[in-house]
Amino acid sequence: MIFADMEPFIRTTSFAGFRELVAKLGGDPWALLLRFRIKPELLDEEDARVPLRSLVGLLECAAQELDCADFGLRMAEYQNLHVLGPIAVMARSSASVGHALTEIVRFIGYHSSGMQLDLDRSEAQAPRVVIGLQLPGSVPQRQMVELAMGVAHNTMKLLCGAHFSAQSVLLCGVSPLPPARYRRYFQTQVYSGQACNALVLTAQQLQQPIEQQDPHLHRMLVQYLDHIHLHSSSDLVDQVRRLVLRMLPTQQCRLPLIAEQVGLHERALQRQLAELGQRFDELVEGIRRDRADFYLAERDIPMSQIAGMLGYSEQSVFNRACRRWFALTPGERRRQLLEQRAYRRD
Repeated sequence: MIFADMEPFIRTTSFAGFRELVAKLGGDPWALLLRFRIKPELLDEEDARVPLRSLVGLLECAAQELDCADFGLRMAEYQNLHVLGPIAVMARSSASVGHALTEIVRFIGYHSSGMQLDLDRSEAQAPRVVIGLQLPGSVPQRQMVELAMGVAHNTMKLLCGAHFSAQSVLLCGVSPLPPARYRRYFQTQVYSGQACNALVLTAQQLQQPIEQQDPHLHRMLVQYLDHIHLHSSSDLVDQVRRLVLRMLPTQQCRLPLIAEQVGLHERALQRQLAELGQRFDELVEGIRRDRADFYLAERDIPMSQIAGMLGYSEQSVFNRACRRWFALTPGERRRQLLEQRAYRRD
């Protein structure tokens, strides 16, 4: 669940392995934590939460200062599904892998209001677990995204068995890591410069039954998570956001198609969004603007590819949108973002 007007938080279970990894690399984990105003003792409290922005910044800082470009992937080796607490138990008690992933997507807000997950079944033979962050602005976040991708991979190994291998892995942007590093971790082909971060699965993997399934326990946990207000009317906005993100690169992101996906007539969808203080066209515009900054901050993604990933059929349309958002051309905005990033590092 995403609350656009609130600072996203994350449970401190997602810090698992941070202290051990930093110490192994010769750094001081406590000093780093305090620099980002994170009390070290919170890492030992399972239900404690800190701003997601703090963890994202902490991982980027640790990677740079410890000269460890694959810090997020290394930290993922310490984590799996169990960082999600009761969501993990619910998933392990589900009937099938597909059912477990659907429930994880539904309740991920319990773990972090800033994590974006989607189980995209639009291609029957290549379903995808799509992973992203909901943080405003062009915040460097590669380490956090790669941590989340690594944890998702470890989760699939836990649900499917140690033999699990995705069909492929998709990564946004162009990473400084050599492709072989990703292949070694994910044990499959990895494609960079994509419109989203995702594990591409098989239909058979989703259908695989879970040996520990327990309908009674699963029902109790779903009731518990429902009770703490994770399933509210705000979920409609989150669902529309995820569908827009999924459909933008197809250039088919239109209100009638989105309404069909959520099971509503387009007028009903517009009315319900209005009741939540949202308009469909403004949602799409805001997502395009945020994603434009995200892609433009990656030096090596061609402008034509960015235009396509944002759902524009022509580069000129993207150019006009960029001037409307930032009063700059795409090239000028890219230079501005890269200069801002270099200034923050200095």
